[in-house]
Parts: sequence; structure tokens; C-alpha cells
Amino acid sequence: MLGLDVHAGGTYVDGTLGGATHSLELLRRSSPDGRVLSLDVDRQALERARLTLAEFGSRWKSVEANFRDVARVAREEEMASCDGVLLDLGLSSDQLVDPSKGLSFLENGPLDMRLGPHANKDGLTAADIVNSWSQEDLERVIRTFGEERYARRIADTIVKARKAARIIGTLDLVAVMRQAVPSNYERGRLHPATRTFQALRMVVNDEIQALQDAMAGALEILRPGGRLAVISFHSLEDRVVKQAFRAAPWTPLTKKPQVPSAQEIAFNPRARSAKLRLASKT
Repeated sequence: MLGLDVHAGGTYVDGTLGGATHSLELLRRSSPDGRVLSLDVDRQALERARLTLAEFGSRWKSVEANFRDVARVAREEEMASCDGVLLDLGLSSDQLVDPSKGLSFLENGPLDMRLGPHANKDGLTAADIVNSWSQEDLERVIRTFGEERYARRIADTIVKARKAARIIGTLDLVAVMRQAVPSNYERGRLHPATRTFQALRMVVNDEIQALQDAMAGALEILRPGGRLAVISFHSLEDRVVKQAFRAAPWTPLTKKPQVPSAQEIAFNPRARSAKLRLASKT
């Protein structure tokens, strides 16, 4: 599975449980006595998985924790010498359709974007950023984390809009986005709010630093020869993984990132930007 060489009796950590599809496959392939530890900051995801994976009994453990704390949690759960670690950095469909999280620009909800109570340490929300950060900081965030070429125009429009009224809902922000970008934005192929929402979510959840922490933690808990698989969904994440795997004691097992086939994309269009990188601990 994903190059992790899953086998009976092995121990595996799914640092980003999400919809539990990866954890389920790890449990099946490590049958009858393999063990899997799953982490997530999303309590609803954990609750759903505890029903879905109940049949595996003590072979599966779940902990509400940020994947950046994977080493600490693994030690506490006596999984500190494991055969494989998986980090899937994508959002689950359940998270996207949950309006209370404010992750979707198609559903109205609070401008929160935290994936869970442990998503960050200071309670920062997207509304805090949009309504209080300077225009310069907004532009920097949107340009750096969203790779948005209209970052300056968007930041300027946000600052002007919030003077009239606080921006509190996802669709409120979407309306601002539509004012800021040209009417033929990406020739209709990309929603005007896509990159800005991505940028805000990444900052709120401290995703780049969390990924770096998680990869360092995985290195701690993997046995020699153990493998780390990381599935990323945009260039910033992939760059972090690529650079980390270039350094000892990692040995990359893929020269280039693996990408989904046309058939996989047809089945799951959201997978079109996924990249899988795999390395072993030497």
C-alpha cells in the first residue's frame, strides 16, 4: 500500500486519519496481528472512524492529536519503533462539506478554518486574519501560501471591505474575492476564492511547520528500514517533502513523485493534484 510494504505483524502510524480509508487498508493488509495508530485533530473524524474500525479491536488505536506530535503520541502508545508512517495532507470530503469548519467557499459557515481544537496553539481563525492583519501581511500570506497572482488586489479589497463591516462568513469573503479578481479569472476553470481559502487554511493550521515537525517525528519513531509515505496536494508541501528526503538518513524510494492515473482522477477528481513521495530510514 502506497509503497509502505505493509505486512502481517507490522506496526504503522496514520498521522492524518481523515476519512479512515488509509487506516482501514493498513489494518487489512497487516492482518491478522498488525497494529495501526491513527491521529487527527478533527473529533468528528475520530468518532466516525471509531465506528467504522471497531471490528479491529485492540489492533487499532486512535488519538486526538496534531500530526506534528506524531513522535510523542507514538511513544505514549508504545508504537515508537514502527514499520511505516503515512501522512495524507489532503482534506477529507467530510471536512469540506461541514459548514461549521468554514473550509468550503461553496457553503456558508463561520470563517474559522481550524481543522480541530488542536489545529493551532493560539486559537487563530481565518476571521482573525482577514479582519485584523495588515494589508501587507494579507498580501504576503495570499501570495506565499496561495500562490495567487492577484494577492495585492485581493488584500486591498479585503481591507476596504472590512472597514464597512466585519467579514465573518465564508460567503462574505467569497463576495469580496469576486470583487477583487477579473471576471475571466483563470478563464472560469478555478473558483476566485480557491487560492485565498487555501492560503488562509494553511496559515490557520500552521500546515507547513506542522508538516516539517511531523516528518522529523516520523524519523524518530521509524525503525531502520522503515518507510514514510507523504501525499501532498500543492507545490509548497511537495517542496518541503522533496527537500527533507534529500538529506540523510532518508533514502528516497521514488526519483519523481508518483501521480494518480487518468482512471483514478476520473473516479476522484480531487486527486488530480496529489503527489506521493516515499523514502526509507537508513
